[in-house]
This record gives sequence, structure tokens and C-alpha cells, in this order.
Amino acid sequence: MKLTEMLQGFEFVFENRDRWSWAAASDGTYTVKKMSSINDQKVFAYITDSVGTLRNHLLPKKIEIFAWRVIKRRMPVRSELNKRGIDLHSVRCPLCDDDGDDVESIEHCFIFCKFCMEIWERVHNWWGRGPFTNLSLNEILRGNTAASTTCEGKLIWQAIEWVCAYFIWKNRNNKVFHGKSWCSPVALNEIQIKSFEWISVRAKKKKFDWLTWLNNPKVYLSS
Repeated sequence: MKLTEMLQGFEFVFENRDRWSWAAASDGTYTVKKMSSINDQKVFAYITDSVGTLRNHLLPKKIEIFAWRVIKRRMPVRSELNKRGIDLHSVRCPLCDDDGDDVESIEHCFIFCKFCMEIWERVHNWWGRGPFTNLSLNEILRGNTAASTTCEGKLIWQAIEWVCAYFIWKNRNNKVFHGKSWCSPVALNEIQIKSFEWISVRAKKKKFDWLTWLNNPKVYLSS
């Protein structure tokens, strides 16, 4: 017998019915928007340090958290894994392993490795900033190297540096775990595409043009 036939003649009256209540909301109602807001508060309270938050609204949250992990030395480079007792066959840089005895530290991974240095050089040339000479990862990630007089311009340049570091790490992992060849021109292309996609969508005060972004992006640091 069908359920609908079994229920014929019954009248359901709902008075003072039980319901689920979400304790995190004052009205007990769960919504995705409320959950997202609470998650943001918890995550960014966690990534606050004594100097301030490493936040940049022009980028996705995953890049902000990535930048915080780098500056806090929470990245699984070989020197850090070795400090934590992980048994490794070598602590040398997996990219320039054949050319020397460079230990893969945070600084080496993101700045001093010759392959990474080439990416920084390409990004600096793309933005018309000349040779890459800044060797302080702390200064880079905190946005202290921006040649801009506007707050928005400084945020844009900081965003570019964070995206550059992110793709250095991504390409390093592709080389280590998947055996993919390191190609700086391809890495630069990825940085140009994703930074434009992320920044142009989130920047409220500027309009971005793709051809200008490729050929003369430094105009966005001052205009």
C-alpha cells in the first residue's frame, strides 16, 4: 500500500514543534553567509601577528594564508622538515641539487635559488622595476618594497609579490613530486594570468585592461 493511501484521513497540526538551532548564530538560523563570516573571523584572528595582519583583499584567502605560512616559516622545505626530525635523504635544494650544496631553507627556496631568482627577475622586468635586488623575504611579504605613493598601488604590488612566491612554490612542488620541468617563462605567464584574474575582480576603485596589464602594468601603481 502506498504511503499516501495510509495517511489519508490524518490531519497534522504543528504547534510548538521542535527544530534544529545553530548555537553560533544569535537567532539560531544557519546560513552559508553566516558560516563564511565566522570562518573568516577565526582564520584571520589566527594569522594575526605582533606586527599586524598579513592581509590583502585583492587576493583569495588561500594566498593570504600561504603568505602567512611563509613568513612564519611554516612551509615544509627540507631544512624545516629536518629540524622536526623527518628523515630525509638530503636537505639540499631539490632544484639546484646537482650544482652545489645549498640547503633548502625558506630563504633559499623563495629567493636565493637560481631558478626562483630568474622568476623574480622576469616579474620585475614585466613591471619595469629593473633588476631584482631585494633579498629580504620578510620585506617582500610585508609589502615594504612597493614603489607607489597610493595605498591601492602598494596593495597591488604586494599582491604581485605574493602571487609570485605562490607560483614559485607551486612550480617547485611540480618539479619535486611530479618530475615536471622548471620553466620560468611559463611560470611568469601563470603569474600574469592569475594575478590579473584575482586582482581585477577584487579591486573596486580601478578598472583593469588585459593588454595594459601585460605591457605596462606599473601604471596601476600610481593611477
